[in-house]
Amino acid sequence: MEEKKSIPVSLTVVALLFILGGISAVIEIVVSLMHNHLNINFGVLGLFIGPGLLRLSRGWRTCALVFTWIALIGVPIIALLFIAARGPLDFKIFGQVVGQTSKALGLLVAGVVFIIAVWQYWVLTRSDVKELFGV
Repeated sequence: MEEKKSIPVSLTVVALLFILGGISAVIEIVVSLMHNHLNINFGVLGLFIGPGLLRLSRGWRTCALVFTWIALIGVPIIALLFIAARGPLDFKIFGQVVGQTSKALGLLVAGVVFIIAVWQYWVLTRSDVKELFGV
């Protein structure tokens, strides 16, 4: 009889963040289609990554790490683009411009997203979590 492994709360939160990101990506795609635009958003994979993490799937953990690395590299680049931009930044909800915001707010959001990505990476690479995935 196989022993049921207890999933840490931190891993559950990481999985839920991926699921929420996947739901957001689906909404963005649907809104874009309603505006006659085709939007390919790989964030929808979060709908599979999150449950895969909860099932302790090694492959979905690897996928989660790839997405986390993309965020760790991409968010600082986006922050640099915010700094280099002239004037206020477009504020978008589900891919649709709804107004403008300051560079400071854009950098604050980028900083929060980066910190979350660092935390997700830390959770996914902790020894106790790696052991759950048989790594």
